[in-house]
Amino acid sequence: MPRTVRYEEMLPHEFEEAISEFPVAYAPFGSLEWHGYHLALGNDALKAHGILMRVAEKFGGVVVPPTYWGHMAHWRPGCHAGLRPEVVDELFIDIFRGLATAGFKVVIGVTGHDVKEQVASLDKAVEAISEEGKAAGFAMMEGDLHREDDEVGMDHAGHWETSYLMSIRPELVNLKKLAEVVAPEAEMSMQEYGIGGVNPLQQASRERGERAINKIVEAIGSKAQALLAEVDRCGGSE
Repeated sequence: MPRTVRYEEMLPHEFEEAISEFPVAYAPFGSLEWHGYHLALGNDALKAHGILMRVAEKFGGVVVPPTYWGHMAHWRPGCHAGLRPEVVDELFIDIFRGLATAGFKVVIGVTGHDVKEQVASLDKAVEAISEEGKAAGFAMMEGDLHREDDEVGMDHAGHWETSYLMSIRPELVNLKKLAEVVAPEAEMSMQEYGIGGVNPLQQASRERGERAINKIVEAIGSKAQALLAEVDRCGGSE
C-alpha cells in the first residue's frame, strides 16, 4: 500500500519517513461561503486541498488538514461571518510556526479563497517563520503561478472553480440545481446567483479542470523543489 500524504492519517514512522525524504508541508486554506446553487459551501478549501494532495502524491511532502476559517463575510445564507482579522493573522502564523517546529523545512500555503486579505495573512505567516530562521515559506492563490496562462484561471463559482471541483470532488457539484434558476446564456451576478465569472453552464467541464489542475500541480511542485533546494544550499533551517 502506498504511504498516505495526509498529515492526520500518518502513523509516526510514516511521518518520519516523509519528512526525511521531502520535508515540505502543504497547507490548504479556504472559506465557508455561498458558491452559487451548484457548488459545496466549502469549495475553496476543498479545491486547495485536492490540488495539494496531487502535488504531494507526485512530488513528495505532507498535506495539512484544510483550514476553512479566514477572511469571510456573511452576505448570503451559508456564509460564515469569518474571524476577526487579527485572529486570522495569529491563526495562520501559529499554523506555520507549528509546522516548522514539527520539522518541515518548507511550508507552502495555498488559499482557494482568492481574496487579497487571505493572502496577506498567509504572507505574515511566511514572514514569521522566515525571520525566525525556522523554515522557508511561500503563500499563494491556486492560480498565482499561471497568471498569463489562458488554460488556468480563477473566479468565484464560475466556469473555472466549477471545473476544478468537477475534477476534484465531482459529487459536490450539481449543475442541475443551477439550471433550475438560470439559463445557460444568462449573465452571471454575485448577488443574484453567487457567481463571479463565466456562466458554468456554458463552459465548465471536468476536462477543463483536469488540464488546469495538472499545470497548477506542476508549478507548485517545482516551487517546492526550488525552495527546498535553496534551504539546503543555505544550510537548512535553524
